[in-house]
Parts: sequence; C-alpha cells; structure tokens
Amino acid sequence: MTVNNLSPGDPPQIGQYRVLGRLGRGGMGTVYLGQSSDQQQVAIKVINSEYSQHEQFRMRFRREADAARRVRRFCTAAVLDAALDGDQLYVVTEFVPGPNLEEAVRSGGPLRGSSLDALAVGVATALTAIHGAGVVHRDLKPSNVLLSPVGPRVIDFGIARALDTLSGVTGTGEVIGTPRYMAPEVLRGEPVSPACDVFSWGCLVAFAASGRPPFGGEALHAVLYQVLNSDPVLEGMESGLRELVTYAMAKEPAHRPTAQQVLDHLVGRSAAPEQTAHSVQAVWQQSPSTPQSPSAPQGSPVPQGSPMPQSPSAPHGTLPWAGAVQAGPAQHGPASPTGQTHAGQTLHAGQTFHGGQAPHPGGPGQTGPTAAWPPGETRASGPGQPAAGSPAADARRKKIVIGSAVAALVAAALGVGGYLALTSGGPPTDLTLLYQDDFTQSSDWPGSKYDGETIKYGPAPEGYYAIDVVGDDRVRRVTAPVPFLTDPSPTPVPTPAPSVSPTPAIPARLLLGVDVAVRGGGSGAGEYGLFCRGDDDTEATRYEFLLDTSGKARVRRAVKSAGGDLSAPVQLDLEKGKPVRLQAECSGGQDGVRLSMWVNGERVHSVLDENPLPTGEVGMIVRVEEKSGAVLKTSYDNFTMHGPAGVKKQP
Repeated sequence: MTVNNLSPGDPPQIGQYRVLGRLGRGGMGTVYLGQSSDQQQVAIKVINSEYSQHEQFRMRFRREADAARRVRRFCTAAVLDAALDGDQLYVVTEFVPGPNLEEAVRSGGPLRGSSLDALAVGVATALTAIHGAGVVHRDLKPSNVLLSPVGPRVIDFGIARALDTLSGVTGTGEVIGTPRYMAPEVLRGEPVSPACDVFSWGCLVAFAASGRPPFGGEALHAVLYQVLNSDPVLEGMESGLRELVTYAMAKEPAHRPTAQQVLDHLVGRSAAPEQTAHSVQAVWQQSPSTPQSPSAPQGSPVPQGSPMPQSPSAPHGTLPWAGAVQAGPAQHGPASPTGQTHAGQTLHAGQTFHGGQAPHPGGPGQTGPTAAWPPGETRASGPGQPAAGSPAADARRKKIVIGSAVAALVAAALGVGGYLALTSGGPPTDLTLLYQDDFTQSSDWPGSKYDGETIKYGPAPEGYYAIDVVGDDRVRRVTAPVPFLTDPSPTPVPTPAPSVSPTPAIPARLLLGVDVAVRGGGSGAGEYGLFCRGDDDTEATRYEFLLDTSGKARVRRAVKSAGGDLSAPVQLDLEKGKPVRLQAECSGGQDGVRLSMWVNGERVHSVLDENPLPTGEVGMIVRVEEKSGAVLKTSYDNFTMHGPAGVKKQP
C-alpha cells in the first residue's frame, strides 16, 4: 500500500520506521503508516505533545503501553513497539488493511447474517484477550474496529486510559471520548472497569446492526441524558442477540456480563480467545456479505462495488432453538441519521452528569438490564421447545445467538479434549473488580515515600510501589489496604450478603494481580510475588505466589513461618528487567482452597490445598536468603483484587 498525503509538517522518519503516509488524526494524536527495516508495514500512533509534556501522563502511558504489549493477538492489532521516553511518545502496531466499522456501515449499510455474528464474536474475543492481560480498552467505538480481510480487529486498546492521570481533562478543558459509546458510570466520573468495555460492545453491535447509534439526540446534553436514563434503541438483530446486547448495556456495571460470559453465550460453550479467533476468521472469509476489501487501506471508505451486507430483510442466521418466539418490534426513539456519530462532541471540565435511572422494561421472559446477569429461568415452553429447567432447555439457553457458523466451527475444532484444555487456560473473567491502585496518587498503603536510601519501601515518585530487601532485613511483606475485614476465620467463609455488615469480610474467592519487575542495582538471588490468606508479620501464615530471580515460579504454604512448596517449581523464560503481570487466585470451597498462578496470562500452577488456611490479608512480598548478602529491588504497579459479583465494599 502506498499513501502520498504527507504535509511539510509531518515527519519523514519516526524512530526506526520510515513514514509512508498519514492514516488519520484523533483526540490523542496522529496515526501514520510506516515501514520497518524488514519492509513490514506498521501503524504508528504519535501522541500529541500537549499530553506528553505531563509527567503523570507519561508514567501512565508507559504502564499502559507495556500492558498492551502483553495482550494476546486474537482479533486485535498487536502492539509491536513503543517509545516510552524522550520528547516524542508513540506506539507501533501491526498494520490492518481495511475500513473501520463506522466507514463500512456508512458506505454500505448495516451488517447482516454471519457478518454481524462474526463481528459480535470477534470484538468479544478481543475484549476477552484485552481484559485477560489486565487492560481496559476505555474507548471502544466503531472507528476503533477495523474490518480486515481475515476478520474484525480492535485497535487503540488501553492507551486512552493514560488520560485519566490528567483527571480526563485536556489543556482546553475537554474530555476525550465519544459519549454515545461510553458507559454511564464513565460519564458520571466513576472508576473505569472492564464492565465499561462490555457496555461499549453492546453499543457497537447495535450500531453495526442498525446503522445508527443506540442513543439518539443531537446536542451533547441530549446524548448524555439518553445514555444515563433511556433504554437503547436496538434494531436489526434477532431476539437472542438483542437480549444479550440488552444485558451488556445495563446501566449498572454489576448487572452486565463479563466479556468472557458474552463470548460463552455467543458460541454456546466456554471458549478461549485463540479458538474463537480462528473460527471468526473462517466465517468472515466465507461470508459473501463481509463488508471489507483486501485492498482497502486502514481508515479508508469501502470502494464502490465491494461486496456489502445483504438487505435488512435477509434472514439473520438461524433461530437459536426450535420454537423460539421472536421478540416484537424494537422500541423506537430519537436517533441521529445513519452514520452520524458525533465523534467531535466533547465533555467540558466542571460538568457533572447525574441523572436518575429510568425503569428498564424487561426483555423476553421479563429479564432485562435491571436484573442481575445471567438471565433468569423465566421463558415459557412452546411447541418444539424444551420445558424450562430441563437439561435440553439449559443447553438451548447456552447457545443464545450463533446456532450455525461460528459456534459450529468452535465445536468442531474443540472436541472433548479441546474443551478441557480451554477451561484451564487464562485467569478467570467472571469476577468483579473490588479494589485497584496504580500508585500515582496518595493511598493508605504502608510505608513512607520511597527514596532508596533510608526508606526501603513505599510509593516511589515514578508512580510505582518500591520494595527493597537486603540480607539483614530479608523479608518484606506489604499488606494491601483493601476495604474488607481480613481477620482470619476458623474456616473459609462464604461470600457475605450486602446486609450482613457495613464492613464485610474478605471473600473466600479472590483473584489478585500486579505488574512486578526487578529493578537494577541489586545483587544475588531472591524472590518476589503476592500472598493471600495472610496472618501475622513475625510468625507468618499465608499462601505465597512467587517468582525468583532465576525465573522459577512456585506456590508456597507457610504456617507460623514454617512450610514448603505445594507444587514443584516451574522454570519460565522471562526477560530480565521487564515487568510481568502476575496473577494469583485463592478460591475456597468444600474440598479446600484452589491456588492458581498465572504469569503474563499463562497458567503456571494450580494446586488444591485440602487443609486450607483461613481467609486473611492479601498483599505483596519480597524475600532474600538470610545472611546471603543479597540485595533485591522490586517495583509493583497496577495492583488489583477481583472477587464474586455482589460483594459489598466498605463505604
């Protein structure tokens, strides 16, 4: 591909990449088509200098870019390189030929049939991979989904979140974002979570199916009111897909499914991103109505004469089950003209958007966004339809949408062995974010401001939590200030009901996560990681999930400072000095506590302790051998704790 639209102000070279042309401009920067030394075409996003001059933005950008590089390459444009220092910040991704979804729909009309199915599955697959790496997209919208010859590809994931360090405000007092595709809690200024991306997924599928955004209104305040208070207008979808999109667009984040749950319901079984990515590609390439052209450049309109979606009256796949009752006509409300997305509308500093949530009519079977996910068992029986509660009915409900193309390919490729492998893959995605800290702001973590001399642990000026240990002070355990009671109980406690206590006990099932790296300046051997179910600093009792300086991973159980490994250490191939995403699950049950450990999204340990420790504290730990003379310097960032949905945090 050749683009010849550079102006005198555009750079001829960016880092090691030769600039071939300009692909577009956005709120955060300019995207160029580049070429690497091996002749590979790439997309280079250069961040505007008004952002890169802020040190807080640079710190967050560095972390988000590092995290984005860990996202697995399933239905995404992979991050290949990034300039994280210097005057010019940029991110390099693989170049994806083809128009974006907004351009394709504007040029050729809404998607239908297997094209719409493949888009829904492909974007859900991308979100599952993105969230599995601990990243939130933050700005999912039609212009950030490219329709390539091999299927939809999601771009720009995670980078927009760096703007949160500036309180979301630009130098002109504006917030970058497209309100029509932003979740209500984001508009209210509440914390960003993966649930925000699920809401945006629903908006995106609704746009693809109808050619119009699901929330109408011309003026900015009208759009905001619709998002905060009104039901979305959902047209052009069969009833099963519309029901799933309705749940995804619930006003309350806790009522939405996770990206993994969306994916599972679309394909009818537990599915991993790698498997569905291959299936989406096969369906996309077989579909006669796929709205893309192999020769279409990234960000360009679809050429005249390209194959386009079928007419709106064309049948959409097959019914999800025999005898299923089609939903009535979609509700109509104010909507903007086809393709008009008001991408230029912005929110201004000082504006607060709080509005009462309007009642939401339920979907089929009186389920809907006011009900918690998953949908209830309320669908009535009909001719040829299994009775509610029967095994056949349960199996029918699992496959909500794609009863043919994508689901069939996934099932054929998986088989029994494949299914078992997929259920033991990446970290769980069915948990809710209960606590997070990126250490860019003051918090209640132990320790004073780290200086590397007299203060050996605490928040560092660079925006991470530092922990240094030496031979005479060989273990440092830092307890996370989570908003739960962490006093151990004699036995694992179930998830408390919201009404049990204003300060609930810490749940029996937790997923901890952190970005951790070994900094320079140390010597000798040591280990570092996370712990759960902790009690007592001096006579330590806890489960430890550890990496050592040689690259080995292990899970350890300690009772009053005595203990040992629960499974044999596993040797990993880790790049020295580079941060890794470490995740650990402590999941209590009737048989004991299941302890699982992931490094960069890959599971390395899973072991059951049948003599479980009671619930307790969680946090980070660093250790060197006693009297070894070793010095270990570590940095921790982006600490997260997930737990069961419905757990009430301390006010």
